[in-house]
Amino acid sequence: MKIKLLMQSLSPLAILTVIKNMGSYVTNDYAGNKLTFQEFLLTNIVLITVSLICVIWVIASFWFYIEFKAFKWTDKKKGYQVGKIEDREEASLNFYITIIVPLLIDEVHTLWGALTLALIVVSLCVLLYRTKLFYANPVLTFLGYRFYEFEFMKNEDSSEKCTGISQNIITTESVIEYKRISEGVYYIRGLTNG
Repeated sequence: MKIKLLMQSLSPLAILTVIKNMGSYVTNDYAGNKLTFQEFLLTNIVLITVSLICVIWVIASFWFYIEFKAFKWTDKKKGYQVGKIEDREEASLNFYITIIVPLLIDEVHTLWGALTLALIVVSLCVLLYRTKLFYANPVLTFLGYRFYEFEFMKNEDSSEKCTGISQNIITTESVIEYKRISEGVYYIRGLTNG
């Protein structure tokens, strides 16, 4: 699930890359004549490839969201009390501003621009995978999820600070159910009746 949420967290970059480069397609030759379909494909092969990869990334991210919706309803541990909790609302905004926006490269229609974008995305994926930062998913924020840093009051599984992703508000001493996504990152949901 960690890899799927990681890929989903970068899907706004894929959407923005497609939108930003829509006007970069070459439709006329140097003399101003319309390109044939074959010439259009050959002239724009790099941009078409990048756009196709971005569209596939977005479709896969949508599917991963459906899987996440199913994931969070099975095999949960219930009845644990939260000790300390801190709302991390700014996490996805920081992720979006510091990671997604600066990666909008102007020259993805060139081979070197496309390779640069690919190398940056791959290195970013490796860095996000090795940290807990993948949870700061702007897509989940758009869909109404909240992010928390919390500690369990009494839990044999963990006594450290954890990161929680939740659709409802969690407060100090809330009783929650949770499901582990990765090391120190959980999907959490407050129970209504304690």
